[in-house]
Amino acid sequence: MTTNLSTPAAYSGEAADRARVGEPGALSRFREILVQTHDLDWIDKTLDGLSHKMLWRDDETGASIALVRFRKGAGIPSRHAHASNQFMFCLKGRYTYVPTGITLTEGAFYWNPKGSEHGPTHADEESVLLEIYDGPHYPAQPDWYDDPADAR
Repeated sequence: MTTNLSTPAAYSGEAADRARVGEPGALSRFREILVQTHDLDWIDKTLDGLSHKMLWRDDETGASIALVRFRKGAGIPSRHAHASNQFMFCLKGRYTYVPTGITLTEGAFYWNPKGSEHGPTHADEESVLLEIYDGPHYPAQPDWYDDPADAR
């Protein structure tokens, strides 16, 4: 049955290669994908104290799913908005949106609608969040990132 096949995207980990069906390259499709997040390395971003594990990305739309980790005391330094909806689920820690006092703790789900200004933020303790964007992250590269890849 081929009704549950997905077009290629940037899946992390070795499982994506084992899940390919059909011809190699653009003609291939994926079946079910399993990513063992414990096997992926945390990749540091150019903002001190922030790292991520990219789980999936659609390069055409900019949509993505990643684990992000803020070390204690780290955070996003200034007010900003996103070019798409941002969804975050807190897996661990305590992560606060300073102006509003909204604090994500284990099990909290947060939705930041497209264009809504928020931040700065602060990790009151090491925090790990599942972060999902339904399109591109930012309308322009934020000044807190030195590398344009960090804003994707």
